[in-house]
Amino acid sequence: MTKIAARMARSRSSSEHGYARSAQLNPTAISGDDDQVALYFFHIPKTGGRTLIKHLEQRYGKNGVVNPSKNKSPVCDIFLQKKFIVPSNLGARHIVGHFASFSLMGGRESNYYKVCFWRHPAKWYLSFYNYRHHRNSDTIKRKFSFADFCRSMLRNPMTEALLLYCADVRGWSHFFMSDKHKFDLACATIERFDRFEDIAKVDNFLEFIGDENGHKPKDYNRAFKSENVLQHIDEATIVEIECQNPVDLLLHKIALGEETQAVRKEAASVLSRAFDPGDIVRALLVPYYRFKTWVVPFV
Repeated sequence: MTKIAARMARSRSSSEHGYARSAQLNPTAISGDDDQVALYFFHIPKTGGRTLIKHLEQRYGKNGVVNPSKNKSPVCDIFLQKKFIVPSNLGARHIVGHFASFSLMGGRESNYYKVCFWRHPAKWYLSFYNYRHHRNSDTIKRKFSFADFCRSMLRNPMTEALLLYCADVRGWSHFFMSDKHKFDLACATIERFDRFEDIAKVDNFLEFIGDENGHKPKDYNRAFKSENVLQHIDEATIVEIECQNPVDLLLHKIALGEETQAVRKEAASVLSRAFDPGDIVRALLVPYYRFKTWVVPFV
């Protein structure tokens, strides 16, 4: 693995890929031979991160990788900043997962190579929808609609995950933010990453890491296209999802490498600076749609 890292390590300027700062991963960083640099990976759901996490856990054992669980208290997301259960192996080298708060680095961010992947919101919803059917294929009795599934979440779900679980923003505060405020906070958060890229770069990063023999790690959690219950969504639905999730869409442009200041300028012109009262109606309807997509299909 160190040979692969040495071969592929490269400096990347902030202008090349949005907010990814100039950074170079030490050739021995991920192998554990270096005392200064380890991996911090914040895993947005459905962005290919399960393969990376499984690979690290297999190489170093679960005790060698901090992958915190979520605090499932009903008030956690709404009122608390830190929404994870403090893991018993807090001193482990690498930090990964859906609930890997920046705070887990304990002020030692310069010691970590920080990575996060993103994707287009329409592709994210489609992937998550198919995954829900695939994961529950043995127990689900009837399919639920894509439209109902999309309504079972609040708008900009990737941004929500980033701000609540990585940046430790309280849920109630996040909910009442304007889209522009969410975008600005998200930008400040991704600026702290060394790599913030589109999901298409996941394979490149897996090759960058490699395994002890220099091979790309085995894929996990990836369903074949033939297993998808919905192969694609039409253009009108894509446009609707883009309109409903403008913050996720703009951050995806940064992940694709569009010039950051241009995206900021676009955000200033298209994002609302006031709280959208329609979000209250949507939030009130979320339990109904979750019942239709998380309960009804299984009874």
